[in-house]
Amino acid sequence: MEIKEINEPTRNWTVDEFADFLHYRLQHGDRESIRSWWRSTSLLRKLEATGLAGLDGDEVALTPAGIELRDALYLLEDSPDIADANLNLRRHRLLDWHDHALDSEALLRLASGRSGKVRVEAARALMDEECGGDRSLADRLATNPDPKVRAVAAPYADPHLFLDETDPDVIRAVVRGGRADDVCRERWTSPDEPFGIRLAAGALVTDGEKADRMLATMAGYERIRFLCEYPRLAVGKRAVDACRVGGDGPLLEYSMTRVPDSYLREALESKTDHWGLRFRVEDYRQALREAIRLERLFAGPDSQVLAEIRGQVEVEIAEEEER
Repeated sequence: MEIKEINEPTRNWTVDEFADFLHYRLQHGDRESIRSWWRSTSLLRKLEATGLAGLDGDEVALTPAGIELRDALYLLEDSPDIADANLNLRRHRLLDWHDHALDSEALLRLASGRSGKVRVEAARALMDEECGGDRSLADRLATNPDPKVRAVAAPYADPHLFLDETDPDVIRAVVRGGRADDVCRERWTSPDEPFGIRLAAGALVTDGEKADRMLATMAGYERIRFLCEYPRLAVGKRAVDACRVGGDGPLLEYSMTRVPDSYLREALESKTDHWGLRFRVEDYRQALREAIRLERLFAGPDSQVLAEIRGQVEVEIAEEEER
């Protein structure tokens, strides 16, 4: 059957109806007891209306046209031409666990198809097959027009294919995949790149001096947003300077660390500003009160057990901040 001959009678079928027709109903021939169709009455009505099935006593029986359609659908499911099928058949083919995986060429066609959801599901299916480390399929998806598809492929593909990428979510996916190198960092953190790209690549900036040079090229509100996104860089004078030039300093004050005493005193003496720091100082005051009470459990500040517990907590905090 031609693809249009398949699409026409099934144009209003749902994903579940495709699954019922191909995998749940009529599994032992071309007819089945009507009692088995109590959950598929909508599909039955559609089959009857298009002359694909009918009632024969107490059974539902496929017509010759219905048998031909079912056989054609089985063939289409394993063909690259599935990319030209109705949307819900494409979605069923990707999502239904009864089916074995499509071959890579069929999935690549689906990843370039009309439906955004199908494109993404096809890309995910392709990357599921990438467990062996072969990134050739990911490299082919790296040039897909859909940024959501590129983002699926980004952790597996050659990172240099994304040097001219314009979507920040794709850059984040490359960085999370751990494949970005010095070439990527230099390109994506360059002042010539839009702020969204530099923000997405911020995890690649680990050197304090490089961070300072990068921040110097940003507007005040951009500095605040960047340091809020990467609080490990929001340290000491760097964070204070960003708060003084940015328009939303209190937001950063919730995550900045190693704050100089002069800025802390300014915050504590303020009646209207620095509410982020003032709240954190009050939280610390309450936590310290509780800690001092609990530390009476130990022999004293030189307790070996107390020192071990402090060390364990410091390691846990450091690991949390690295995530």
